[in-house]
Amino acid sequence: MDEREKGIADGGSVRTVREYGGLEGAVAEIYVDADFDAGVEAGGNGVAADGSAARPYTTLQAAQAAARALAAAGYEGRIVVRIRAGTYTLSEPLRLGSADTGGGRCQVEYRGEESGDELPVLSGGVAIAGWTPWQDGIWRAPVPAGLRPRTLYADGARIAKARLPAVGYYETGHAAEPGGERDGIYVGELPAGDAAAFEKAAQDCAGMQAFVWPGEGEWNWFSETIPVREAKAETRRIVFARPATWGIGGGSRYYLQGSLAFLREPGQFHFDEAAGMLYYRPVTGTPLEQRVVAPVLHRVVEIVGDGGERPVSGIALRGLELAHTDFYDDYRIVSDEEAANTEPDEQRNGLVYIRDADAVEVDGCRLRSSGSSGVFLDRCALNVKLTRNVVEHVGHHGIYAVGYAPGEGVFRDPASANLNRGHLIADNVILHGGELIGHGAGIQLYQCGGCDIAHNRIAHMPRYGISMKGVRQGAMPPTLWGIPVTWDNHYDFLFARDNLIRYNDISDVMTDSQDGGLIESWGVGLGNRIHGNRLHHSGIRFSFGFGIYLDDASDGFTVTHNVLDHLYGANTGKLWMAIFAKGIGNAIANNLIVDNADAVNAIGTQEMVGEANRDLTIERNIVSNSGRMFCFVNWSPDRLARADRNLYWNGGAPRTVSGELPAPAVSLGENPAWGFDYDWETWLSVSGGRFEANSLVADPLFAAGEEGGYRLRPDSPAYGLGWEDIDWSLIGPRRRQRD
Repeated sequence: MDEREKGIADGGSVRTVREYGGLEGAVAEIYVDADFDAGVEAGGNGVAADGSAARPYTTLQAAQAAARALAAAGYEGRIVVRIRAGTYTLSEPLRLGSADTGGGRCQVEYRGEESGDELPVLSGGVAIAGWTPWQDGIWRAPVPAGLRPRTLYADGARIAKARLPAVGYYETGHAAEPGGERDGIYVGELPAGDAAAFEKAAQDCAGMQAFVWPGEGEWNWFSETIPVREAKAETRRIVFARPATWGIGGGSRYYLQGSLAFLREPGQFHFDEAAGMLYYRPVTGTPLEQRVVAPVLHRVVEIVGDGGERPVSGIALRGLELAHTDFYDDYRIVSDEEAANTEPDEQRNGLVYIRDADAVEVDGCRLRSSGSSGVFLDRCALNVKLTRNVVEHVGHHGIYAVGYAPGEGVFRDPASANLNRGHLIADNVILHGGELIGHGAGIQLYQCGGCDIAHNRIAHMPRYGISMKGVRQGAMPPTLWGIPVTWDNHYDFLFARDNLIRYNDISDVMTDSQDGGLIESWGVGLGNRIHGNRLHHSGIRFSFGFGIYLDDASDGFTVTHNVLDHLYGANTGKLWMAIFAKGIGNAIANNLIVDNADAVNAIGTQEMVGEANRDLTIERNIVSNSGRMFCFVNWSPDRLARADRNLYWNGGAPRTVSGELPAPAVSLGENPAWGFDYDWETWLSVSGGRFEANSLVADPLFAAGEEGGYRLRPDSPAYGLGWEDIDWSLIGPRRRQRD
């Protein structure tokens, strides 16, 4: 045996290497089985595990050590750690990096071995035992020393913290005099039972938190969860342990949590840190019949290289279930660095955390029950493939990619800082996000570009389905990375560019926020495309919102072949526009906007905060039963480059335009969204008759409704306007079996 073979043999895996044909181009398999009992298999005598199929390791740590020994010995093949079904409880994250790949010589794959539909579970939590009845249907149990759960799970479902009110929100009271809007809130009037619970909790507010939407009930963009330092029942004043990021003021939505006095409804828990005791009121049954898990970790798997200049590559996770991570005592909207406008470092977490990595994969996994995000791609992450995964019941975003903010880090120029890009995010199902953070989205890109986001299904999000963000030009500092910022070069600093958002199925989002959309952008770079997506059956619950929302400084978009249907307003919410396009040079073409009966307007534009809104192209769209044709919140002569060949139908009613036009005071009345309604001829006069010469008011002649993909009859007038059919078979995840 030569020295190279001897090193591999010392790692305990030479047998499997030889099985696959020697050292060159080999595949080494290492098995791990949490339920394997070597003593039973050997007739009670016990046989040392060696990672083979017959004598697998019982812990991931042992399997990883064997895999690393192979890599360190010079092995250059592919290493597959095969993880059999079972639960693998981790006391620290599984950390994968250059040591696992031998500095890049090896490809390393951690692959789950299915047992029916059961995947091996990598858990970041511990099961709680020792439950005893306490009072009023509440059970309690001691927790292991050092454990401080901020969220809890029972049989895979999240248990909410005990809160006031038990569901929904209160509105903050108004201060008698201005000042202190960041320091705390006034509780205001409460129902009698809730007032008594608050007065009891105020006597000892240790562990109490306020979940607050700043914005005086109108602009609810981001939520914070802030520790309470002091609660005064007599003045109904709550003082925060630290200032809120934004001023809150009266009329903002909030609830309180983290007091045993609030544990009055089933399905909630409270943790008494001083006593080390967990209190839980089940919805049905008892915790003796459930598997109650308290999270220990903020990450289950970390894939991290040796810095941005030495990224790790060649690591894959396949067919695994990752679950059970924790939340925070204090959740801030953004870091303290004003220029960064991104998450503080302590909040950059996910079931899978990836940084300083290139060409790694997460495929066919189930990511669930997370205190933060499902996957977090932090700062330097290149060419990551996230495919065929199910991501559900996460505290924040399903998938969160955060590149370097403008001015963050030490770089010679913006090109060298553009280090979060090139990802494939495809065929995933992402459900029930933002369970702990109100602005959770299915997929969030910040300063991240060149991505292909395709064929995903996203539903049940409190804010966006898919969002792209950067920094608008008007908010940039004078210099970034030592370079003066000008209009001509400002796009160089914006890395959320050249993203392709295609064939995604998005529904039921914007459930708990406003001024957003199913697909949204703000302050991004050029070259983004939104194509072939279906955005449907989603409502604005209060205030206002949109379907596709190109917010401030969203320039250079193409929005084509999308279907927007069955969007609606609910409660006090209004669907202002199905498509709202700010920015410069955006093209909105060949989209189907149909059966949005609550839409006030179909397509809208606005210039605000000093960011230009001009040179838009709006052509070959079908608008059917979806409100007024256009809303120009304000109008400028250069707003449109081209608008023509659009088909409008609202049961035979004429087209109208809304907003604030430089037209005579005579109008058709106030518009429910903004400004006034005007007849078509008034707008044509304002625009100098330059647009819509070939557009039609006509029945589109659908051959089928929603179930049939809104197929058009061959004699539809849309075809004469250049309409191209939308292929519904491409929308949503493509069904494929695991490899």
